[in-house]
Order: sequence, then C-alpha cells, then structure tokens
Amino acid sequence: MTAPDDSGERPPWAPPAEDHREQRSTVWITVVLFAVFMAVMLVVAVLVVGGVKDSKAGAVQTRQQTVPPTSAATSSASSAPPATRQEVPVRKLETAANPLVAPGVAMPKVTCELPRLRGTQEQLDAFYLALIPCLERAWHPVLTQVGEPRIPVAVNLHDVSNTACGPPPPASEAMGFYCSDDKTIFVPLPRQLADGGPDLLNQLFLLAHEYGHHVQEQSGILRKHDMLYREADGDQSKILDLSRRLELQADCFSSLFLANAAGSGSISAGLIKPVGQADFQVPDSKTHGSAKNAALWQKRGLKAKDTSACNTFAAPAAEVS
Repeated sequence: MTAPDDSGERPPWAPPAEDHREQRSTVWITVVLFAVFMAVMLVVAVLVVGGVKDSKAGAVQTRQQTVPPTSAATSSASSAPPATRQEVPVRKLETAANPLVAPGVAMPKVTCELPRLRGTQEQLDAFYLALIPCLERAWHPVLTQVGEPRIPVAVNLHDVSNTACGPPPPASEAMGFYCSDDKTIFVPLPRQLADGGPDLLNQLFLLAHEYGHHVQEQSGILRKHDMLYREADGDQSKILDLSRRLELQADCFSSLFLANAAGSGSISAGLIKPVGQADFQVPDSKTHGSAKNAALWQKRGLKAKDTSACNTFAAPAAEVS
C-alpha cells in the first residue's frame, strides 16, 4: 500500500474567510432586529400608558363638570345623572303668605264642553268627569306659575259612611265634601237628587268649590291650615275662624273659575250672574261664614284679576265672620 503524499507540515485550520463574514452578519442582523423589536415594544408601552392616563383624566373631568360643588349635590349626582334628574315641586306650607295667592298670579280663560246635566248616576258621573278636566286646565297653569305640584283628584258619587278622613258631614251641612287624605271629591248621589234634582249652576259652583279645596291641598294652604288647627288645641274661636277662612277661600276660588270659564262652551255669562247675589247664599254658618261674607268673597272671585283677591287668610276678622 503506498503511503499518502503528506509531509505533515501544514498551517493550522481556520474557517474560510467567506463563512466567517456570513456568520458575523447573521449575528449583527439578529442584534439589530432585537434592538428594533425592543424599541417598538417600548414605544407601544409608552402609548398604552399614556392612553390610560388620558382616559382616566377625561372621566374625572366629566364628573367634575357635571357634579355641583357641594357635598349634598355630589351625593345626589352620583346616584342620578344630571341630564335625567328632575326637580320635584313641593307644597309651600303657608296660608296668607302662600305663593298661590300672591299678586300677579292669574288664571287663564278656559272653555268647558259639558254633557247635558241629568239626574241619573251615569249622567252625573259623565258631567263631573267632563268638568274636572276643565277645572284642571284652569288651575294647573296657576299652580305651575308658583312651582306647586300637580296632584290628580278623584270624584266619588257613592253615599259612603266613612272616608280616609273620617265620617262625612251630614247632608244638612254639605252637598259635597273633599277628603285630602285620598284626594277625592265626594258628591253623594242622594244629596244631588234631593230638592228636585241637580241644578246646573249649583252643580258647577259645588264642584268648583270642592276643587278649590283640592287646590288648597296642592298648594300647601290646607296642610298649613291643619297644622294651625292642631296648634289651636281645642280653642273653638280659633278653630272656627280657620274653618271660615278656608271655606270662604274655596267660595272665592269657585267664583274665580266660573268667571274665567263663562262666555264660551257650556257655561254662558248669563248662567253665573246669580253668584254673589243674596238669593244664591245659604244661611249663616259658624264653619262656612255668614251669608253676607259668602257673597262678599264670591263677588271678589268673579271680579278678580288674579288669585290674590282670594287671600282670606290675610283678611280682617270682620270679613270672615
């Protein structure tokens, strides 16, 4: 076997120059890509953090803009957005100083279209159900002017033996009555059918009078009256004075409504002429006032330019006796 032609004297092995360059380029490319990747990630991280901060600042800014500065208002705003929160009117518990009877509070003219008045329960019910909305159209703008609440009222024709306010007054004292506890006008059918059946003017005045008590309830006058009644602590002189002022004001309110409803629709100007006259009055009453003073307040209601004409609680004792 021939020996290979190898003297054994060779230089040490080294990778080819070209292979070394390729490997070094690959390493640098990797390093550069990694650096670029880290730079991109850093930029993304900065943007994300900055975006979160901006978002929180915007939420705080909105809350600060919509929440009033007081702590009570802040508590209210946190439970209901300002855009949906509504102010609920509250009754002003005053009598003579009630905004309802302040100068300048006027009632609009209204037109009442009423069915013919007849003597059955169904026909009377239809008449009342048509009259109540007309009373509302007259009084609700008045209550709105002074920021008082608008409370619905019901009408009951049944001859009830009891109400939420207690037993009703006897028929000899009242053709109808109002209960503030359940916001209901009671006009018992037997009382309306007595003495030859219902009369148009008497029915109009009666319903407008009882609705006047409802207006007193809506405005806070009736509630204040009840407070003063309790404070009287059984003093009959004070209690009867309060009762007469309340009832004579309801008479004035009734006439005020009739004056603004007369002349169109079912209520003619001629129909209401007897109101305020001597022959339209009932006998003197310790609770409702004398016939003379009843006529006085009815006339004031008919001639009134605004509700201040009916401020019986500011009147001298001689006018509410």
